[in-house]
Amino acid sequence: MEKRTLLAIILSMAILFGWGILFDQTKIKTAPEPKPAPQAAAPSQPNQEARPINVAPAAAPLATSMAGSNIIIDTPLYTATFSTKGAQIISLKLKKYLTTMDKDAKPVEIIKAPMPNLVLSGGFSDVGLVYESSGQTPMTLVDKPQVIEFRSQGSTGITLKKVFTIDPKTYLLGYQAIIENHTALPMSVSGGIVFNHTYKVDEKSSGYAFEGPVLLNGKHLEEFKIDKVKNIDSYRDFTGEIQWFGFEDKYFLQTIIPKTTSGTTLIIKRSNEKTVELHYAFAPATIAAGSSLIKDNLIFLGPKEMKPLEAVGYNLNKALDFGFFDIIAKPLLFAMNWIYKYVGSYGWTIILLTIIIKFLLYPLTLKSFTSMKELQKIQPLMKEVQQQYKDDKQKLNQELMRLYKEHKINPMGGCLPMLLQIPILFALYKLFYQAIELRHTPFHIFGTWLPDLSASDPYYITPILMGASQFVMQKMTPTTGDPMQQKIMLFMPVVFTFMFLSFPSGLVIYWLVSNILSIAQQAYINRKTA
Repeated sequence: MEKRTLLAIILSMAILFGWGILFDQTKIKTAPEPKPAPQAAAPSQPNQEARPINVAPAAAPLATSMAGSNIIIDTPLYTATFSTKGAQIISLKLKKYLTTMDKDAKPVEIIKAPMPNLVLSGGFSDVGLVYESSGQTPMTLVDKPQVIEFRSQGSTGITLKKVFTIDPKTYLLGYQAIIENHTALPMSVSGGIVFNHTYKVDEKSSGYAFEGPVLLNGKHLEEFKIDKVKNIDSYRDFTGEIQWFGFEDKYFLQTIIPKTTSGTTLIIKRSNEKTVELHYAFAPATIAAGSSLIKDNLIFLGPKEMKPLEAVGYNLNKALDFGFFDIIAKPLLFAMNWIYKYVGSYGWTIILLTIIIKFLLYPLTLKSFTSMKELQKIQPLMKEVQQQYKDDKQKLNQELMRLYKEHKINPMGGCLPMLLQIPILFALYKLFYQAIELRHTPFHIFGTWLPDLSASDPYYITPILMGASQFVMQKMTPTTGDPMQQKIMLFMPVVFTFMFLSFPSGLVIYWLVSNILSIAQQAYINRKTA
């Protein structure tokens, strides 16, 4: 029994320590076979055949400066910079999230490459096209949404527009791409939206968190680690219900959310050694004379935080993914945020959450300690049986089972409760490592300053205290193995201490408090069963 317990602990902690390397691999599902996109119905125009759209920079464009100019928009959540060249967002700095915890730290810059671009049939891209803007710079928004329109003349009779709706209270922007046909004939058009991000070919993900292209294809979250997209060419394509697509890292998300998802294709490709491209192609359509084609979208540029993502809808909350233990981590995150509303400190929130978890698991813990205590009492009888039937394993097992039944002991009672707690530990590890709520969140406890609950303790105080509590708990726990096994078990706190040195300090606090509560429970049970 003791050997099984020891093996379970060692294997569980080894899996926890190496999970991000061995098991948290990129989720790549087989893409469905591409299907022909449905053709948009052309309006009834007798004796008129739709001709392909021909968009090229006009001889005398409306914009006067080919270099383009910048429009800066300041909101309580971020500072955004638009460029009239390409009518793109070239910068968005999040005010509530800093790059480091230094006093002079700068806001996080979420835009790595200008976005979004409009491409049309014939190889046209508006990257170098200069638009005329309706917005004035600088612009400060506090309460009311503001619409900014960018307009440019592509060729004679063709007008391109990009319309952004900025709500200062959210990280969500409205985005419309409009093609106006001012000619006397209908025009057929195909094209799409291009979303770029800067990733070098030899760039590797930092830590165990996912970084790279992401999309929601129907109900399936598709993530591609950036080291998989190495070759300059098309990497993967998807045809189906693309609900949203973009790029994400450990804490932040950039996505485009099309409001119409039918008849579309998304292509993931590396366009050059520095850039990865998401090309969202919409279905071909015909624009009647004097009419326009409008592609309505939303853009989310912000933190991977539960409430903002859920507020957006479109299943954007699926981007907050904790891997295999997501089904456990999500409820724990919800509980943690609920407790935080009343406590106002994530450090104390973790302690209270630990107490609640310990309380809920107390029946299992009591059963485990009681079972181990009873096994300790019949240890002399077990040794007699083992000595008597040492040459007959079948008879030995039968006699041991008879002994367990006679004393009403479940031999697995000491192991199962411990194994049931392991998934919670894994889920909390992913939660404390990835939850943006704990990023750069300090906590003053046990005489030391923990500057970041999502990072390791810089002074190693909490891991050492955790190791000491583990040793005390180990000494108090009834043992049934031989002296060598008992010595090995006493060595486990040292192993735990070294492993937890690099773990998020929030997780170390959880384990430390859990150990202290277990010590108190064991003392109570020992006194009760003495």
